[in-house]
Amino acid sequence: MEAIVYKEKPSMSKFDPQFWEIGINPEIIDSFSQEDALWYETKEQQEQRYIKEDKKRKILPLIMEIIENDLTDMQKKCIIMHFLYDRTHDEVAQALGISRRVVSQHIFGIFRHGKRVGGGIEKIKKICQKKCITI
Repeated sequence: MEAIVYKEKPSMSKFDPQFWEIGINPEIIDSFSQEDALWYETKEQQEQRYIKEDKKRKILPLIMEIIENDLTDMQKKCIIMHFLYDRTHDEVAQALGISRRVVSQHIFGIFRHGKRVGGGIEKIKKICQKKCITI
């Protein structure tokens, strides 16, 4: 009679290299961009993303036309640098030779006597309302 030999299943052991763990410096892991990570989205989430992207694609040329034709030169420069080129208020201020506070005023306006005065964003919103453009 022949003996039957069964191969053992691998066990998690410090002696088995298949199960060894290696240490990784956390700084190396932190250096990877989180934006490049994979993600999962449901069909509904994907449809919502497509709707938003489509709306953005349709509205952007209209917004750019308003920026070009209806804003002051300083409002135009501040808004384009901040929103389209993702510059901080400090970076915009340094590039234009003005203070960060003034950049913020050109973009968002200031409150004077309880009312918001100036600001490219408010002007864009008002013009969009007049032209029945929903943002």
